[in-house]
Amino acid sequence: MGVVVSTISYGTINLGTGYLIAFVVTEAFIIFSGLRGSAWVSILKDSLVIITLLAVFVYVPVHYFGGIGPMLDRLVAERPQWLVLPGQGKESLGMLWFATTGLLNGVVYTIFPTTVAGYLGAKNPGVLRRNAIIMPFYQVLLFVPILLGLAAVFVVPGLSDSNLAMFELVVDSMPAWMVGLVGVAGALSSIVPMAVFMLVIGTMWGRSVLGVHPRTAPHQKRLSQLVTFLVGLVALLFTFVSPSTLVQLSVLSYQGLAQLLPVVLISLLWKRMTVAGAASGLAVGVVVVAVLVSTGNDPLLGINAGLIGLAVNIAVNVLVSLARPATAPADRLAVDELAEVRASRS
Repeated sequence: MGVVVSTISYGTINLGTGYLIAFVVTEAFIIFSGLRGSAWVSILKDSLVIITLLAVFVYVPVHYFGGIGPMLDRLVAERPQWLVLPGQGKESLGMLWFATTGLLNGVVYTIFPTTVAGYLGAKNPGVLRRNAIIMPFYQVLLFVPILLGLAAVFVVPGLSDSNLAMFELVVDSMPAWMVGLVGVAGALSSIVPMAVFMLVIGTMWGRSVLGVHPRTAPHQKRLSQLVTFLVGLVALLFTFVSPSTLVQLSVLSYQGLAQLLPVVLISLLWKRMTVAGAASGLAVGVVVVAVLVSTGNDPLLGINAGLIGLAVNIAVNVLVSLARPATAPADRLAVDELAEVRASRS
């Protein structure tokens, strides 16, 4: 959002000041709006994003290249390496890493805390089913910023910050009112996902950690808001000191959260999973990921470390659960209470 603020001001506001403005606006929105406010703003955001992306998708290629076809022809002729997976240059980690990372992220998305927050905040199961149908189509829009990134290879070569690519194209080619519209869409696109992440972090700490004690239990909302502010402040400091760290933590979060997959999802399908098995698998999986990442062995043989940790996690979980089967309901991770009630009545 700091990039948006700086760019739509045509450089009048520098990036550092843009980060500060973005922090104040976003924190105020998150603390006072809550999850429902984020959902309503998301509707406005999605509408603006679709409109602006479609406009930019047509305007930028026509303005610089005479159309999408000529732009792609030039790309094929001059930069064919950019069209081949998994990428070109030393930055590429290989096709196996690309495939295993895509698989891991796709699975983990179903249990990501922000996704679970959406589950718990849904009006009814029908809303979740409808979202599951619609959301994949929304991802098609990602092709537009990818295309614009390819256009930026020719229009703004040597760009030091890839986050600026789309906005550099927009500011250079579009009238001021269109730049403002794109800026609003970009700002909302940063606020909404950030708000959901921060609300989940604040709620988890405010309710499950800081608000557990009887003395602090009545103040869970205030504690959640305080955590939200402090986490945002830490993120702001990292933005100034080491911006790449946040990206690395984002990638690592999927690898770590993947270890919760057996506990959260597989336990619903395999009722013989025990608490001991789940805890053992989770601990081993986290250790495996931590060791591989910290020793520079991610990827290992081209495979994402998170997927390796998950495989070990599941193996240990199954072995422990079978070796020490549950003898009481408390030993089982997933208990079908309704089924037990029906069985007791019959």
